[in-house]
Amino acid sequence: MDKQVVYGGHSTVLIKMGKAVIVTDPNLSTRIWTIRRKSKPGLTQAQLETVNLVLISHGHYDHLDLRTVRRLQRDAVVVVPKGLERYFVRYGFKDVRTLAWWEQTTVHGLRIVAVPAKHFQGRNPLVRSEYQGYVIDGGFQLYFAGDTGWFDGFKEIGSIFRLDLALLPIGAYKPWSAFGHHMTPENCIRAMEDLQVKHMIPIHWGAFRLSLEPLDEPVRRLKQAAQRAGLGDTVVVLEPGQAFPLQAK
Repeated sequence: MDKQVVYGGHSTVLIKMGKAVIVTDPNLSTRIWTIRRKSKPGLTQAQLETVNLVLISHGHYDHLDLRTVRRLQRDAVVVVPKGLERYFVRYGFKDVRTLAWWEQTTVHGLRIVAVPAKHFQGRNPLVRSEYQGYVIDGGFQLYFAGDTGWFDGFKEIGSIFRLDLALLPIGAYKPWSAFGHHMTPENCIRAMEDLQVKHMIPIHWGAFRLSLEPLDEPVRRLKQAAQRAGLGDTVVVLEPGQAFPLQAK
């Protein structure tokens, strides 16, 4: 299929659009430090080897996993927030581009725009880097939010773009919505309304136990919130390995 997304688990999504095969925040590892992965990754090494564009939202260990990065082809174009380029240069990637909020670049015929997020810096005390989401525009407009809490920036993003699909995080919110840096499922529905997006696929759930809620709670609450808001038909929950076709309407 020419245009589709395949959910790899956590915040890792494989996106096929025209000549581009994109992976977001690639993490197929079995653990983050001592936290073991609870679900099998939905992507294979063969699929990783087809990737020619890598989008990194920020430097936290569950989003910038160097063990998975080392499995990528070195001729893939990499787009990162400022401060993270050093990791990819170190591993021999040939085309590493840094973007700040609202900056853009063109890769394989697609316009890639970095957009704001509400999160926080940090990987270790010596590496300061930013955080962001991305809009991928190739006729079909796809928004990868990365890791974020709810914020007014969703309204601004929704006013600038005509989004066909959003990949929005729904997990790691207890206690207290992870202090505002992650979204609850209900926040996610509010973000969908602000973005005026046609479809949404939830990410950042089910793979790693990063907070106190049960692993299956985010999806259950999301489906309930979507039904209450009359958005049940616009929310597409994918299990790792499942695909969704990209069709602009």
